This record gives sequence, structure tokens and C-alpha cells, in this order.
Amino acid sequence: MKIPHILCLGILAAAWGGAAFAQEPAELYELDDITVTGTRTEKRLKDSPVLTEVITAKEIENSSATTVTEILDDYGLMVSGGPMGDDIQLQGMGEGRVLYLVDGRRVTGRINQKLDGDTMPLSNVERIEIVRGPQSALYGSDGIGGVVNIITKKPEDNFTFEAALSNTFLLAHDNPDTAKKPNAFDDFNPIREQHLTASIGIPIAVTRNTITLEASRGAFYLNEDKSASLAPEYYRGKFGLDTAFPAGDSAEMALGGSVMAMRSDEQTSRLGSLTRREYVRAGGYAEAKLAPWSGYLTLRLYDDFYQRDMDTYSAITETWTTGKNHEYENLIAFEAMGSYDGIDHFIFTSGLEGAYNSMDKYNLKNRGSTFVWTDREALYLQAEYYQEDQYSFILGARGERSSQFGFGGAPKFSAMVHLSKGFRLLGGAGLGYRAPSFSDLYVTMDDTVVAGNPLVMGNEDLKPEYALSFNLALEYAKEGLCFAQINGYYTELWNEIVYQDMGIISGSLSYRNGNVARSMRTGFDSEGRLTVFKNVFVSAGYSWLYAYDRTEEERFYPQSAHTVKGKLGWDYKKAGIHTYLQGRYFSPLDPGDDSYDHRFILDFYFALSFADHVTVHASVDNITGLIDSLGPTVGRKFTLGLKYVL
Repeated sequence: MKIPHILCLGILAAAWGGAAFAQEPAELYELDDITVTGTRTEKRLKDSPVLTEVITAKEIENSSATTVTEILDDYGLMVSGGPMGDDIQLQGMGEGRVLYLVDGRRVTGRINQKLDGDTMPLSNVERIEIVRGPQSALYGSDGIGGVVNIITKKPEDNFTFEAALSNTFLLAHDNPDTAKKPNAFDDFNPIREQHLTASIGIPIAVTRNTITLEASRGAFYLNEDKSASLAPEYYRGKFGLDTAFPAGDSAEMALGGSVMAMRSDEQTSRLGSLTRREYVRAGGYAEAKLAPWSGYLTLRLYDDFYQRDMDTYSAITETWTTGKNHEYENLIAFEAMGSYDGIDHFIFTSGLEGAYNSMDKYNLKNRGSTFVWTDREALYLQAEYYQEDQYSFILGARGERSSQFGFGGAPKFSAMVHLSKGFRLLGGAGLGYRAPSFSDLYVTMDDTVVAGNPLVMGNEDLKPEYALSFNLALEYAKEGLCFAQINGYYTELWNEIVYQDMGIISGSLSYRNGNVARSMRTGFDSEGRLTVFKNVFVSAGYSWLYAYDRTEEERFYPQSAHTVKGKLGWDYKKAGIHTYLQGRYFSPLDPGDDSYDHRFILDFYFALSFADHVTVHASVDNITGLIDSLGPTVGRKFTLGLKYVL
């Protein structure tokens, strides 16, 4: 057996999974796909010196996921989730240290530094690009741990129509901590949750237009004794419009916007108390791409708005408390980026950014006001020396000025060399930084605090975080047959913002945001993918993380120390069949803490296509029925769906 095949099989044998799941065996290892996140210029995957993972449109389509939360969970990146947002971690960096983008534009609206991916439906998403490690040299603050960039579908020249409908139901909740075993159909609701999406492409004159519609509805999912709801009743709708048109011989204009509204009612206590959450996401953009030289110039203006309101109902007084838990955040930004490739083997990229970010939140205490704001301006430069299919070297740096923290900056170096046919060696080093968020600085207790609930208080004396990170990866790929990769990383983090115990204040255990002088993360991610037979594919991956608090001289647990992921699938195009079984295993967050258990999640998916237009699918998520506070909070989840593409 040849060494490359041994390499692939070795990684597959090490663990069952994969960071990039196989969907189409013949195209499984298509490294000619174009990515943009790692370099801010269009690069083929095999020519990019920056490791980039891609969740493709096919993977999204061949899943039961309807939101960003669900697809990232399927991908094994979500540590925990809930009404306060999702804890997505990249190489031990999570919460505010992972930057979310939509087509390169920043996304607002974090709760306790966590972004609620359920407010971001997957309708009209082309792919999701994930880059690990500090990306502040390109993207500034928040990119200290990595970037998740959601790429949407672009308007096309011809008429298109696509619609999908799915229905989900859950069996009765069975609490694993009790001896009671309820009948599976005690709380059966065959139409507990529905999702409807539609995308329509309509070319009008010289314009290309895409209209995106999404509507979702879910019913309460009650616990074993019917005293509280584990899943809320909710309604969500989204409308989007994107338009593109030529502006002369060498220019393209694009503009668009979207609005998402969501209402969630959730029973939260045995006394029948209710919380009602209402969310709004809205945004718009205008973009011009010019090509006046050997390269291009992009000008972009955009606005991103997020609002969240939470009302509380007391069954004792039979009244709603409204208007006291309110927040909104708005970001308006301008960007100008140019790229020049008129010199052989060189690409030069530079950009200017300016942004105004504001927040109004009920418990922000900023010198007596609940309104805070900051402005920032940045300049970044990047130079790449490359030879296609041979090597690439990138050196870049960014300087940024913030009205809150003055000047900061970050450099980065990335390199890639094709060692021999199929083998690549990739490495890099970079500095990342994160300015404290508004909530880190200003959130504090107020009159709505209930004695006994934990409190977190802001700290206006916080310092920005800085990270120095190194990575080295070896990769082997053979188109349509095999892919294997192992990536090791090491990160030192200074001024890490953590919760520090302040003792009992006003009858509540209280915490204050503070800086930890120094901490460390190190580990590796590995994956292997293989087409076993003509129509059978398998993938496997294993990740290990070690984190150490140098200040306290002890290990800490930002996420699972060991993660294993696996997938086995069959894709029989002749009969229109696509099916797979995938699993994810997470070790305890703290092996010495009995409150955490090993988590194993197993999902099944089956799809059948007719005449290239209609696809029906069925899936069972969490086959094992696991219920865990950090993992799935509900048991087996059954989904039936139908999709039509013109």
C-alpha cells in the first residue's frame, strides 16, 4: 500500500469523524474551490497559505439544519447553546474571541459575548468559511481566535426558484435523572416545528435580483412532569433582497438588505413564570467593485442593527413586566479595499476602514447613561509572493485607532509550500487583539436584580486582550479519493478577560470582569476523508486541546479536551439516494468534576431526489436520546422535508 493511502487510513483509524464532511464522493476533495476569508482575496483552497475549512452549500442542503447554530453544531464547533447565545470555540478561543461575518461584513448582537445563531437562518447561504487562529491583522478586534464568514448566494443572470418545507417532531421528554419512564407519545405533537424557505431570482433589464423568504414556527416542548418548557414556542420570519448590476465596462454594483424578526415564549420555572423574547436583525449594504488596473478596488458601506427585548410574566401577580430588559446595537461601517497583481508572482492588498458602533442596553451604567458608543479607524496592508501549485508567502499588518483604547496593531505571516505531488506544508504566526466589549466594560446590577441570582459587573479599567499564535500543518490530497490533514497550534494570551469572584453582594454571588495576566492554549486538529467505494464515503477527525492559566498556575477548561467526529455515507446518484450516519463525541470539560458527563451525539440523514427537481428527506438527530445541559437539551429529533428546485 502506498504511503499517502496509509496516511489517510491512519487518520481515519485514529478517530471517527471529520471537520469537513463528505457529501459528493466525486467532488469530495475539490481543492479548486475559491475562498476569500483567509486572505481577503479570492484564492483556490490548494493555493491558500491560510488553513480554511468550508461548509459547502451541498453540506447545508444535505442536513436538517435551518440556522447557523444548527450547522455549526453539526460541524462539532458548538460547546453549549441556549437563550443567552451559543458558545462557539475555535482552538480554545470562544465567546467574543470569534468574529462573525456575513460576506465580510461584521455582525452585531452578542449576549454575554455569545452570538445567538438561531436569529441567523440559513436561507440563501452559499457556504460558511472558518479560519482558526488570530485574524486581527486583517479583521481587527474580535478576530483574536478566528473568523466564521457566512457567504450568501449571489444574484444570477437567469430566473431561478427554490423552495423547501420541513416538519419536526419530538417524543415525550424522558429525564435521565429520574426513574420515571414516560410513554414516548405522552406529549406527542406531530407538527411541533416547521420551516419554510423560498428563494427567487428575477433578472430585470440589466439588474440581477434575488428575493429570499423564510418563515419558521415552533411549539412548546415540555419537561417530564409538564411543569416547564425545554424548548420555547417561537415564530421567526425573514425577508431579504439582493441586487447586482454592471456600472460601465469595468465596474459592478451590488446593494441589498434583509430584516429578521423573531418572537420566543419560554416557560422557565415550576411556578409558571414566562419570559417573552423578541429579536430584530436588520441590515443593508451598498458595494461597488471597480477594475481600473491589474487588480480591483472595492468600496463598501453597510449598516447592521440588532435589537432584543425580554418581558417577564409572574404567575403569582398574573402580570407582565415589560420595557425593563431592552437592548439594541448598531454598527455603521465604510470600507475601501484595493488589490494589485500587475507584478509577476506578487499580489498587494490594502484597505481602509471606519466604523461607528453604538449600544443602548437597560443595565449598562456608563456615567449615568445606558447609551455607549465608540468609533474606530483602521489601515491594513498585505503582500503575497506566490507561484501557483508551488508556494505562497504572505506578510501583513494592521493598525487601528479606537476612541476608547487609542492605537493598536497586529502583524501576521503565513506560508505554504507544495512538498511533492499531493502534499502541502502550511504554517504561520500572528498577533491578535480584542478590545473589551460594551458589556465587559459597563454592564452591572440594577433595580431588576433578584436576590440569589448570580450577578456580573462591568469594569471600566479592563485592558485589551492580546494573543500570539503559531500553527504548522501537513496536508495530503488526491482528488476524488483521499484527503488528510493535521494542524498543530500554540497560543499565548495576555490580559484575558474573565469573571472574578467578588463574594456575596446584595444577597447574590457576584462576579466582576477582570484581566488575567497570561494564559495558554495548545493542541492539534486532525482529519481524514476517503472514498471507500464508488458511492461510499467516510471521514474521521480528532482534536485535542490543553489550556493553562499561568497566573493561577493551573489547568482550566474552556471546552472539551478531546473531540472526535465521524461520518459514514452512501451517495448513489443514479437512484438519487444520499444518506449518512454521523457522530460527535466530547470528553468531560473537567475530568475531576462529576457534574459533567461524556457526550456522544449520533445523527442519521436520508434523502431521495426525483428528476433533478424534487428532493424528499428524513432525519433523526440525537439518535442516542442524550439530554445534557451542555449538549442536546432535548431527546431524539425527527424531521421530514421536501425541496423543489426549478
